[in-house]
Amino acid sequence: MAGRTAWLKSYGAPERSRRVAARAWNAIVDGLDVGPLRSPPRLGREDAKQLELRRIGELREAGVLVPEVLGEGRDTLLLGDIGPSLSRRLKNAADPRQVDTLVHAAVAAIVAAHRRGAYFGQAFARNITVSDGRIGFIDFEEDPLQIMPLRDAQARDWLMFTAGVSRHYEKRVDVLAGMIEQALPRVGEEVTREVQRVAGRLDFLHRYSRFFGRSARALGVAVASLRSGAGLVLLGLMVDLLSDGDFDIYRIMMSML
Repeated sequence: MAGRTAWLKSYGAPERSRRVAARAWNAIVDGLDVGPLRSPPRLGREDAKQLELRRIGELREAGVLVPEVLGEGRDTLLLGDIGPSLSRRLKNAADPRQVDTLVHAAVAAIVAAHRRGAYFGQAFARNITVSDGRIGFIDFEEDPLQIMPLRDAQARDWLMFTAGVSRHYEKRVDVLAGMIEQALPRVGEEVTREVQRVAGRLDFLHRYSRFFGRSARALGVAVASLRSGAGLVLLGLMVDLLSDGDFDIYRIMMSML
C-alpha cells in the first residue's frame, strides 16, 4: 500500500466450539487456582475490532511499538507492518548467541512496558516482532483486565512469553532462568510473587512432561527456567501447539490430566 507492507485483519464471530472450550479451560484453571491463565472473552466482529483499536492506542501511549492503523472497515483493520515475528527470527537464528540476543531484547521490552503499567495478553513469540533492533507487539483481540487484575495480566505475559521461547533453551535452561531471574524483580514484587505462586501450583506438570514428546519436553524447560529463575510453569508444552491461545491450551491440558 503506497509502497509499504500492510496487513488486512478481518474479525469474524467467535466459534461456538471455542467458547465451550474456553469455559472448560477456565473451570480447570479455577480448580488449580492459577488465575493468570484464565481465558478472557473473545469478542466478535465490530466489538473485537474496537477492542484492538483501543488496546493499540493504550499501548502506543505507554511507549510500546505497535502497528499503525492505516484504515478500517466495519469488520476489518488495515495495519502497518512492524517486522518479522520473534518466533521466525528464533527459528532462523544462526547460533545460541543470536537466540540470547533476541530473547534478551524481548525481555527488556516486556519489562519496560510493564513498568509503565502496560500488559499484552497474548505475549507469545509469534505476537512479538523484531525489526532494526526494535521489539514490537501485535494481536490484541482480547483484554485480560476484563477478568483479572493488572498483576495477573502481567504475570500472564511472562507465562505466555516463556511458552514461546523455551524450546530454544532445552539444553541451556540456566541461561533462560538467568534472564527471568533478573527481569521479574524490575517489574515488581506483586507480579514476581504471582508468577512464583502459579509455578508452584503447576509444578506437577514438570514431572509428567517427559512422556509427551518434544513439544511437551519444552514444558520441562519452561518449568525449570521459571522456577529456578523466579517463577513460571505450564509453558513450553504450548510452544508449537498453540495456534489460537487458550483453546489449544485446554486440549493439551486435557490430554495430560
